[in-house]
Amino acid sequence: MTGNFRVFAIRYAHRDDVAAAEVFHHATPADEPRAMAYYLWLVTGPAGTFLVDTGFGCEVARKRDREDCLRGDPLDAVRALGADPEQLTDVLLTHLHFDHCGELGRFPQARFWVQRRELAFWTGPGASRPSFRRVVMSEDITDVVALNLDGRVRWVDGDVTVAPGLSLHLVGGHTAGMQVVRVETAHGVVVLASDAAHYYVNLETDRPYSALDSVSGAHAAFDRLRELAGPGGHIVPGHDPAVLRRYPVAGPYFDDVAVELTPIEPEEQP
Repeated sequence: MTGNFRVFAIRYAHRDDVAAAEVFHHATPADEPRAMAYYLWLVTGPAGTFLVDTGFGCEVARKRDREDCLRGDPLDAVRALGADPEQLTDVLLTHLHFDHCGELGRFPQARFWVQRRELAFWTGPGASRPSFRRVVMSEDITDVVALNLDGRVRWVDGDVTVAPGLSLHLVGGHTAGMQVVRVETAHGVVVLASDAAHYYVNLETDRPYSALDSVSGAHAAFDRLRELAGPGGHIVPGHDPAVLRRYPVAGPYFDDVAVELTPIEPEEQP
């Protein structure tokens, strides 16, 4: 291992009774509704502090009828874990759906790592089709474009090392430029799947989530996640409430808010 990072999952929103037709591409009558958690992730270590995704805020929650989903300001947890959002220098955006890239102005010192293919899609001719347009906010896309004009976007083309032991990997499937984050910790590898795998059950049953850029790409992303994790590594899905039960609470006052993603045997099996 070349990295010695710690990784935290911070839940900032929650929905109950998400329809099976949303959880699975081609849901069956046997599939049941599930709860959905919304996370961002904090990676800390000697090589620096990095935020993975930024979530969505109150204004977008109001516009998308998600006000009841919010569970407080996720940046409060980021601060409590020892990182100052206003001083962060690197934010890694897995993709540009509304629940992963909101309120970028809250990070005035940061540069934002984005796959070229991701922004190329959202500023291209296909993005306006209803099946794609429904999962983004126009202000989020224009924010990234404005940040690029200010020289604050770090373009990624495929796979790249952010710091020793921390890397980004293009997997596609869910979006054209979906990227995942591989982190080396003192206890092993953690792969932050984000929306390359929403739930453990998506990955374990080889059934992708409903919102897709490519069905075959989503299956290939599952294979890539396993490859990146390797033997003994942990793949952490992007929206599964079970993450909060499988890993130790990050510290006092973090119950149901933040856990540390230590790649040891989980307390609860799927």
